[in-house]
Amino acid sequence: MSKPFPLQTLLELAQEGSDSAAAQLGVVNGHERDMERRLQLLLQYRREYAERLATTTQTGMHSVGWRNFHEFIAKIDAAIEQQRELVAQARSEVETGKQHWHAQQRKLKSFDTLSERHSCAERKDEARREQKEQDDFALRGFLGRQALTG
Repeated sequence: MSKPFPLQTLLELAQEGSDSAAAQLGVVNGHERDMERRLQLLLQYRREYAERLATTTQTGMHSVGWRNFHEFIAKIDAAIEQQRELVAQARSEVETGKQHWHAQQRKLKSFDTLSERHSCAERKDEARREQKEQDDFALRGFLGRQALTG
């Protein structure tokens, strides 16, 4: 009869930790993609607004309209800069999440390796026991025949 792996609880906890880290990495990856998408939308909006201004200036624009445009562009630029900071923060969170997930994977792999070694040792012990039983059975059979003929 084989003995259970004595570190089974730790192996299960490592598996749960790895699963949790993978799920968290998925969340922060999604957040990063969302932040990047928002930045791209702001950049696209700024380009479109600048193109509209170029078209409008060809037909003429009052100084008030020109000032309003520059104020609006300044606000868009500020929003773009803020969004870039959020993207950078999200990327940092992704890197931290990757490092945590890799650490959890290494831990899981370590316990998994120990579990495999334990299973291998148990299989060897079981094979030795079976061989011993077969040898004992063969010896009893041989001795039984010797007693009958002897």
